[in-house]
Amino acid sequence: MDTKRQIVTKESQCFTMEREQTTQPETSSDKEKPQLEAHPMYTQGPRETFTPEYIIPETQTRTPREDFFIFRRSLVYQAIQDIQSRLSPEEDGNLQSTWILTQISHWGTECELLALLCDRTLMLCYYDFVGLCSSRLFRVPFNYIDTVTWGPLSYPQTALNKRDGQGLKVQWDKLREPPSLLSRWNPWAKDLPYIILTKHPGSPGQSDLEDMCKLEEFKERLVEAVGLAHQDNPIPGRANGLLTLQKPVNVETSVGLVSLVNSKTQLGYAKPRWNFGF
Repeated sequence: MDTKRQIVTKESQCFTMEREQTTQPETSSDKEKPQLEAHPMYTQGPRETFTPEYIIPETQTRTPREDFFIFRRSLVYQAIQDIQSRLSPEEDGNLQSTWILTQISHWGTECELLALLCDRTLMLCYYDFVGLCSSRLFRVPFNYIDTVTWGPLSYPQTALNKRDGQGLKVQWDKLREPPSLLSRWNPWAKDLPYIILTKHPGSPGQSDLEDMCKLEEFKERLVEAVGLAHQDNPIPGRANGLLTLQKPVNVETSVGLVSLVNSKTQLGYAKPRWNFGF
Protein backbone atom coordinates (compact mmCIF):
# COMPACT_ATOMS: atom_id res chain seq x y z
CA MET A 1 0.00 0.00 0.00
CA ASP A 2 2.82 2.40 0.84
CA THR A 3 4.40 1.76 -2.55
CA LYS A 4 1.14 2.50 -4.37
CA ARG A 5 0.69 5.74 -2.43
CA GLN A 6 4.20 6.88 -3.40
CA ILE A 7 3.50 6.21 -7.11
CA VAL A 8 0.20 8.16 -7.02
CA THR A 9 1.90 11.04 -5.22
CA LYS A 10 4.70 11.25 -7.83
CA GLU A 11 2.18 11.18 -10.70
CA SER A 12 0.15 14.00 -9.13
CA GLN A 13 3.32 16.07 -8.68
CA CYS A 14 4.30 15.59 -12.35
CA PHE A 15 0.79 16.57 -13.50
CA THR A 16 0.93 19.70 -11.34
CA MET A 17 4.34 20.73 -12.80
CA GLU A 18 3.12 20.25 -16.38
CA ARG A 19 0.02 22.32 -15.63
CA GLU A 20 2.12 25.13 -14.19
CA GLN A 21 4.35 25.10 -17.29
CA THR A 22 1.37 25.42 -19.61
CA THR A 23 -0.11 28.29 -17.63
CA GLN A 24 3.14 30.31 -17.43
CA PRO A 25 3.05 33.56 -19.55
CA GLU A 26 5.29 33.81 -22.59
CA THR A 27 8.46 35.76 -22.12
CA SER A 28 10.47 37.82 -24.59
CA SER A 29 12.78 34.92 -25.08
CA ASP A 30 9.97 32.85 -26.54
CA LYS A 31 9.88 32.42 -30.29
CA GLU A 32 8.15 35.39 -31.94
CA LYS A 33 5.17 34.83 -34.22
CA PRO A 34 5.84 35.32 -37.99
CA GLN A 35 4.77 38.76 -39.24
CA LEU A 36 2.99 39.17 -42.57
CA GLU A 37 4.59 41.47 -45.13
CA ALA A 38 2.96 44.87 -45.49
CA HIS A 39 0.64 45.21 -48.48
CA PRO A 40 1.57 48.12 -50.80
CA MET A 41 -2.01 49.45 -50.77
CA TYR A 42 -3.22 48.62 -47.24
CA THR A 43 -1.77 49.70 -43.88
CA GLN A 44 -1.32 47.52 -40.80
CA GLY A 45 -4.70 48.61 -39.52
CA PRO A 46 -6.80 49.02 -42.65
CA ARG A 47 -10.04 49.46 -40.75
CA GLU A 48 -8.62 52.40 -38.80
CA THR A 49 -6.36 54.45 -41.06
CA PHE A 50 -6.98 53.17 -44.60
CA THR A 51 -7.91 55.74 -47.23
CA PRO A 52 -8.75 54.56 -50.77
CA GLU A 53 -6.20 55.67 -53.34
CA TYR A 54 -7.60 57.65 -56.31
CA ILE A 55 -6.27 56.25 -59.57
CA ILE A 56 -6.31 58.73 -62.48
CA PRO A 57 -7.71 57.09 -65.62
CA GLU A 58 -5.36 56.88 -68.56
CA THR A 59 -7.69 58.97 -70.72
CA GLN A 60 -7.35 61.91 -68.31
CA THR A 61 -3.56 61.80 -68.22
CA ARG A 62 -3.26 62.39 -71.96
CA THR A 63 -3.04 65.85 -73.44
CA PRO A 64 -6.59 67.08 -74.09
CA ARG A 65 -7.49 67.46 -77.76
CA GLU A 66 -10.43 69.33 -79.14
CA ASP A 67 -12.89 66.96 -80.80
CA PHE A 68 -13.97 68.64 -84.02
CA PHE A 69 -16.82 66.95 -85.84
CA ILE A 70 -15.01 67.47 -89.14
CA PHE A 71 -12.27 65.08 -87.98
CA ARG A 72 -14.67 62.20 -87.47
CA ARG A 73 -13.99 59.97 -90.42
CA SER A 74 -17.56 58.83 -91.03
CA LEU A 75 -18.92 62.39 -90.95
CA VAL A 76 -16.36 63.95 -93.27
CA TYR A 77 -16.70 61.20 -95.88
CA GLN A 78 -20.47 61.46 -95.70
CA ALA A 79 -20.12 65.20 -96.31
CA ILE A 80 -17.87 64.58 -99.32
CA GLN A 81 -20.39 62.18 -100.82
CA ASP A 82 -23.19 64.67 -100.24
CA ILE A 83 -21.27 67.46 -101.98
CA GLN A 84 -20.13 65.20 -104.79
CA SER A 85 -23.74 64.35 -105.60
CA ARG A 86 -24.36 68.06 -106.27
CA LEU A 87 -21.52 68.52 -108.73
CA SER A 88 -22.34 69.31 -112.33
CA PRO A 89 -20.47 67.14 -114.86
CA GLU A 90 -20.63 69.96 -117.43
CA GLU A 91 -19.43 72.81 -115.20
CA ASP A 92 -17.30 71.07 -112.59
CA GLY A 93 -16.16 67.77 -114.04
CA ASN A 94 -14.90 65.04 -111.74
CA LEU A 95 -13.78 65.54 -108.16
CA GLN A 96 -9.99 65.41 -107.84
CA SER A 97 -9.24 66.13 -104.16
CA THR A 98 -10.84 67.40 -100.95
CA TRP A 99 -9.25 69.63 -98.31
CA ILE A 100 -10.13 70.64 -94.75
CA LEU A 101 -9.29 74.33 -94.30
CA THR A 102 -10.33 77.47 -92.43
CA GLN A 103 -11.59 80.69 -93.97
CA ILE A 104 -10.76 84.07 -92.43
CA SER A 105 -13.39 86.64 -93.33
CA HIS A 106 -12.83 90.36 -93.89
CA TRP A 107 -13.97 90.82 -90.28
CA GLY A 108 -11.31 88.42 -89.06
CA THR A 109 -13.74 85.68 -88.03
CA GLU A 110 -12.88 82.05 -88.69
CA CYS A 111 -15.02 79.32 -90.21
CA GLU A 112 -14.07 75.79 -91.21
CA LEU A 113 -14.89 74.64 -94.72
CA LEU A 114 -14.31 71.90 -97.24
CA ALA A 115 -12.44 72.96 -100.39
CA LEU A 116 -12.92 70.65 -103.35
CA LEU A 117 -10.70 70.76 -106.42
CA CYS A 118 -12.58 69.51 -109.46
CA ASP A 119 -11.54 69.34 -113.10
CA ARG A 120 -12.67 72.89 -113.90
CA THR A 121 -13.80 74.56 -110.66
CA LEU A 122 -12.95 75.25 -107.04
CA MET A 123 -15.88 74.31 -104.79
CA LEU A 124 -16.13 75.91 -101.34
CA CYS A 125 -18.57 74.21 -98.98
CA TYR A 126 -19.60 75.31 -95.50
CA TYR A 127 -21.00 72.03 -94.24
CA ASP A 128 -23.31 71.67 -91.25
CA PHE A 129 -21.88 68.67 -89.39
CA VAL A 130 -24.64 68.82 -86.78
CA GLY A 131 -27.56 68.75 -89.21
CA LEU A 132 -25.51 66.75 -91.77
CA CYS A 133 -26.37 69.00 -94.67
CA SER A 134 -24.61 71.51 -96.89
CA SER A 135 -25.50 74.99 -95.66
CA ARG A 136 -23.61 77.01 -98.30
CA LEU A 137 -21.88 75.96 -101.50
CA PHE A 138 -19.89 78.26 -103.83
CA ARG A 139 -18.42 77.56 -107.24
CA VAL A 140 -15.38 79.45 -108.57
CA PRO A 141 -14.22 78.49 -112.10
CA PHE A 142 -10.48 78.03 -112.39
CA ASN A 143 -10.18 80.34 -115.39
CA TYR A 144 -11.75 83.17 -113.33
CA ILE A 145 -8.99 83.00 -110.69
CA ASP A 146 -6.30 85.54 -111.59
CA THR A 147 -4.23 86.13 -108.41
CA VAL A 148 -2.94 83.82 -105.68
CA THR A 149 -1.08 85.34 -102.71
CA TRP A 150 0.91 83.16 -100.31
CA GLY A 151 2.56 84.39 -97.13
CA PRO A 152 2.21 85.01 -93.39
CA LEU A 153 -1.04 86.44 -92.09
CA SER A 154 -0.85 90.18 -91.42
CA TYR A 155 -3.19 92.26 -89.25
CA PRO A 156 -3.45 95.98 -88.46
CA GLN A 157 -1.77 97.13 -85.26
CA THR A 158 -5.15 97.96 -83.71
CA ALA A 159 -6.50 94.42 -84.19
CA LEU A 160 -7.28 92.63 -80.92
CA ASN A 161 -7.12 89.14 -82.37
CA LYS A 162 -4.14 88.12 -84.50
CA ARG A 163 -3.61 84.60 -85.72
CA ASP A 164 -0.17 83.29 -86.57
CA GLY A 165 0.65 81.08 -89.50
CA GLN A 166 0.56 81.09 -93.27
CA GLY A 167 -2.35 82.37 -95.31
CA LEU A 168 -3.55 81.84 -98.87
CA LYS A 169 -5.54 84.56 -100.62
CA VAL A 170 -7.37 83.52 -103.78
CA GLN A 171 -8.72 86.38 -105.94
CA TRP A 172 -10.91 86.28 -109.04
CA ASP A 173 -12.44 88.79 -111.42
CA LYS A 174 -9.76 91.46 -110.96
CA LEU A 175 -11.59 93.80 -113.35
CA ARG A 176 -14.43 94.16 -110.87
CA GLU A 177 -14.63 97.40 -108.92
CA PRO A 178 -13.37 97.34 -105.31
CA PRO A 179 -15.99 96.36 -102.71
CA SER A 180 -18.15 99.20 -101.47
CA LEU A 181 -18.03 100.55 -97.93
CA LEU A 182 -21.30 98.82 -97.18
CA SER A 183 -19.88 95.46 -98.24
CA ARG A 184 -16.77 95.99 -96.12
CA TRP A 185 -18.90 96.68 -93.04
CA ASN A 186 -21.24 93.79 -93.71
CA PRO A 187 -19.92 90.62 -92.00
CA TRP A 188 -22.16 88.46 -94.23
CA ALA A 189 -21.19 90.12 -97.53
CA LYS A 190 -20.99 87.65 -100.42
CA ASP A 191 -19.84 89.97 -103.20
CA LEU A 192 -16.17 90.10 -102.19
CA PRO A 193 -14.00 88.81 -105.07
CA TYR A 194 -11.53 86.92 -102.86
CA ILE A 195 -11.22 84.41 -100.06
CA ILE A 196 -8.51 84.01 -97.41
CA LEU A 197 -7.70 80.47 -96.34
CA THR A 198 -5.46 79.12 -93.60
CA LYS A 199 -4.74 75.86 -91.81
CA HIS A 200 -7.39 74.25 -89.64
CA PRO A 201 -6.50 74.60 -85.91
CA GLY A 202 -7.32 70.97 -85.13
CA SER A 203 -5.01 67.99 -85.45
CA PRO A 204 -6.67 64.78 -86.65
CA GLY A 205 -5.29 61.45 -85.56
CA GLN A 206 -5.77 59.71 -88.91
CA SER A 207 -3.09 60.03 -91.57
CA ASP A 208 -5.56 60.46 -94.44
CA LEU A 209 -7.28 63.36 -92.68
CA GLU A 210 -3.92 64.95 -91.86
CA ASP A 211 -3.09 65.00 -95.57
CA MET A 212 -6.35 66.84 -96.22
CA CYS A 213 -5.25 69.67 -93.88
CA LYS A 214 -1.99 70.57 -95.65
CA LEU A 215 -2.46 74.15 -96.83
CA GLU A 216 0.75 74.44 -98.84
CA GLU A 217 0.02 71.29 -100.82
CA PHE A 218 -3.47 72.62 -101.53
CA LYS A 219 -1.91 75.83 -102.84
CA GLU A 220 0.36 73.90 -105.21
CA ARG A 221 -2.53 71.82 -106.56
CA LEU A 222 -4.66 74.95 -107.02
CA VAL A 223 -1.94 76.88 -108.87
CA GLU A 224 -1.37 73.94 -111.20
CA ALA A 225 -5.08 73.53 -111.94
CA VAL A 226 -5.61 77.27 -112.54
CA GLY A 227 -2.63 77.44 -114.89
CA LEU A 228 -4.00 74.59 -117.00
CA ALA A 229 -7.47 76.16 -117.06
CA HIS A 230 -6.11 79.44 -118.42
CA GLN A 231 -4.38 77.54 -121.22
CA ASP A 232 -7.22 75.19 -122.14
CA ASN A 233 -10.20 77.48 -121.58
CA PRO A 234 -9.18 81.17 -121.74
CA ILE A 235 -11.78 83.89 -121.24
CA PRO A 236 -12.29 85.92 -124.45
CA GLY A 237 -11.39 89.59 -124.22
CA ARG A 238 -9.21 89.24 -121.11
CA ALA A 239 -5.52 88.98 -120.45
CA ASN A 240 -5.45 85.42 -119.21
CA GLY A 241 -2.79 84.13 -116.87
CA LEU A 242 -2.27 83.56 -113.16
CA LEU A 243 -0.35 86.03 -110.99
CA THR A 244 1.36 84.31 -108.04
CA LEU A 245 2.61 86.57 -105.25
CA GLN A 246 4.82 85.87 -102.24
CA LYS A 247 3.97 88.50 -99.61
CA PRO A 248 2.02 88.90 -96.35
CA VAL A 249 -1.69 88.20 -96.60
CA ASN A 250 -3.51 91.22 -95.17
CA VAL A 251 -6.66 90.70 -93.11
CA GLU A 252 -8.55 94.00 -93.32
CA THR A 253 -10.03 94.18 -89.84
CA SER A 254 -9.76 97.34 -87.74
CA VAL A 255 -10.37 96.44 -84.08
CA GLY A 256 -11.69 92.92 -84.41
CA LEU A 257 -13.81 92.63 -81.26
CA VAL A 258 -16.14 90.20 -83.02
CA SER A 259 -13.10 88.31 -84.28
CA LEU A 260 -11.74 88.03 -80.73
CA VAL A 261 -14.97 86.56 -79.38
CA ASN A 262 -15.27 84.24 -82.38
CA SER A 263 -11.70 83.01 -81.96
CA LYS A 264 -11.93 82.38 -78.21
CA THR A 265 -15.18 80.45 -78.45
CA GLN A 266 -14.42 78.85 -81.85
CA LEU A 267 -17.97 79.43 -83.02
CA GLY A 268 -16.92 78.82 -86.61
CA TYR A 269 -16.15 75.17 -85.85
CA ALA A 270 -18.61 72.35 -85.21
CA LYS A 271 -17.66 70.61 -81.96
CA PRO A 272 -19.28 69.37 -78.73
CA ARG A 273 -19.82 72.17 -76.21
CA TRP A 274 -21.20 71.51 -72.71
CA ASN A 275 -22.88 68.24 -73.75
CA PHE A 276 -24.32 69.96 -76.83
CA GLY A 277 -23.04 69.95 -80.40
CA PHE A 278 -22.97 73.16 -82.43
